[in-house]
Amino acid sequence: MIKALLIAPYQGLAEIAKNYKDVDPHLKVDVKSGNLEDGVGIAKQAEADGYDLIISRGGTASLIEEKVKVPVVDIKVSGYDILRILTLLRGTNGKAALVGFANISRGASTICSILDMDVRTITITNSDEVTEKLEELKAEGFSVVIGDVVTVHEAEKTGLQGILITSGKEAVLEAFDEAKRLYHLLQKMQTQAGVFSDALEKFPHPLITVKQDRGLIFKNEKFREVMDDQFVESAEVMALTEEVVRGKEKVWKPVEYQNKSYFLVAYPLNSDEDYVNILIYNGFTQKEEGVKLYPNFSHKNIPGESTAAVSLRNNLKRYASMDAPLWIEGEPGTGRMTYAGNLHFERFQQRAPLVAVNLMKVSIDRLRDLFFANVESLPKEGTVVFHNIHKINEDERDRAEAFIRDISERYQTILLSPDDVESLVKEGQVSHSLYYDVPEARIHLPALRNRTEDIKSLVQVFIAQSHIDYGSETVGIREEAVNELMTHDWPGNIDQLKTTLEKLMAMTNGSFIERKDVETLIKEKPSEPSDFDHSIPVQGTLKDMEKRIIMQVMQEENNNQSKVSKRLGMNRTTLWRKLNS
Repeated sequence: MIKALLIAPYQGLAEIAKNYKDVDPHLKVDVKSGNLEDGVGIAKQAEADGYDLIISRGGTASLIEEKVKVPVVDIKVSGYDILRILTLLRGTNGKAALVGFANISRGASTICSILDMDVRTITITNSDEVTEKLEELKAEGFSVVIGDVVTVHEAEKTGLQGILITSGKEAVLEAFDEAKRLYHLLQKMQTQAGVFSDALEKFPHPLITVKQDRGLIFKNEKFREVMDDQFVESAEVMALTEEVVRGKEKVWKPVEYQNKSYFLVAYPLNSDEDYVNILIYNGFTQKEEGVKLYPNFSHKNIPGESTAAVSLRNNLKRYASMDAPLWIEGEPGTGRMTYAGNLHFERFQQRAPLVAVNLMKVSIDRLRDLFFANVESLPKEGTVVFHNIHKINEDERDRAEAFIRDISERYQTILLSPDDVESLVKEGQVSHSLYYDVPEARIHLPALRNRTEDIKSLVQVFIAQSHIDYGSETVGIREEAVNELMTHDWPGNIDQLKTTLEKLMAMTNGSFIERKDVETLIKEKPSEPSDFDHSIPVQGTLKDMEKRIIMQVMQEENNNQSKVSKRLGMNRTTLWRKLNS
């Protein structure tokens, strides 16, 4: 029996691999998800666990091959994969380009010509070229980029919409055959080196020494007590090490690991061997209810051609440059937190954290302790987003306003609220000065019913994202189906539309969502998304009722498949099959 581990750079590939991993009785395949450095960490553990070979894709496979001694099989991008992604691309707006290595760009260029698609293809020879090419495309007015995982990740950092070229079952099955052929090519090997210093062993905080090309070299006693070695192989720590080696200066960075927050202070040693020391402190929001830290907030595309969508995109840079607090208001589901994240990304990219504060769950006194008691351990810059500012009780209003003014002197500050706050000010439930004097600008996000012309663009974004996250076979939506969606009020706004699209993709059996699918779903769902009808109609076949139950639980669990599968007592693979059957 050949023991293989498939490391999927994106979740959709993992789901497909799970469906076909048992096709060959002589090949036992386990599946895990991990991209680039994350994948390398998983691969190293797999080597230590005695796996015979590793299967992965693209840049992740190349990185893994450099770090382990077991055979590594690359899942090739097939013609079927390119054809699928180009069909998906037909529904997107804006100028599009494909950026990839020759094995992708050559075939894509030919297929684009056959399909008469206006897609520029750019061939690269190494991944270091990606950022420069994307910057050039952005300057030329391109808005959509398709490519491998590296290209898509860089597109998000650049502010472009990235669409991943996914691998289908044909490519996965071919890789399984290749794995069997390469089984005896390499022998397993793993080396480890350690350099220990008695002077650092008793340091009161966890401390490690790492080397960029060798990983963990030294770990002190405190680190061994509270951490594990896999921490060093996380993507954030590996990226931090690379940054210190490259810049030769101290770097501060917040990271998330095993649901805990840490602040890392990394600095280079006086050595020609690229050694880096990393001090590890507990994050100030680690166990604080109502306070959540996002170390690496990514840009999210603002789709649509309505006046509102265009205005939000055009004013993003201007709003992000303002130093005084900003107030974002709109109905629930209109994307207030998403726009706040875009403002943060526009100003800081991913070099600083975003902290979200729910004022209904944490007191102003506690916030002052968190942000001002240990200033030396906090980031020097970043964004603080306040939820439920309109619900502050009368006793805390003045102190809340004073705290917001103080915190805005150090961080970009954003306040989120519904769009009826002005009436609350008139009724005396919200401070007049807090609403009118504190913010430099108030940004209104309109309800979806007032920008229905954006529904088509939003739908295409959701379909493309589902293609990446779940390996969805849906590549588009019929025009008449979009028209049907545009006739509804959408009281839950963009969030409700997204949930509806996910249900439509789960229930459709074809590559395109049809009008009849929309009509069927609209008849089944309650008119108001906030008032869930927990009764399940006893109609149709047992399979039909089962799917309705699954979709009801999906809605109640906010489409979190892990929670849904646990609640229904089935594994995620079974859930995926039932959603797509």
